[in-house]
Amino acid sequence: MPRPALSDRDHPALLPTLVEALASAATAGIALFLPLLQFGAYFCIGGACGGPDADAIRLYRVLVAVLATTAATTLALAVRRRARRAIRWHAVVAVAGLGSAVLFAVPAVDWADLLREDPPPPNPHYVPCYSGSNDCVGG
Repeated sequence: MPRPALSDRDHPALLPTLVEALASAATAGIALFLPLLQFGAYFCIGGACGGPDADAIRLYRVLVAVLATTAATTLALAVRRRARRAIRWHAVVAVAGLGSAVLFAVPAVDWADLLREDPPPPNPHYVPCYSGSNDCVGG
């Protein structure tokens, strides 16, 4: 008697699960590495600190692109498997990766500049008052 053919339900494919696990580990690893990258780009003892060089900026951009790709891959594979717990886990890791990418950006975000308010625009009806002209309001 011939054996029945095995379907995907009998033995789910191992490759997508393995890719999901490796992509999740890569996402978490990159998110944890970004603070070290920023520390290395900005740390200096004595001497002049010129900020990050072009290689550090390029490495940051590549790592953030890989982080976004791996986070999207893990979420897509978890959704495809309909694994609710894995979807939640990968969403948490993706949000942590996004936070790490923003907080430890190279070059660093100038947060003080983002919070600074612009000065009000000049009044177009302002008439300057010069000393001794007798045109000043109030004397």
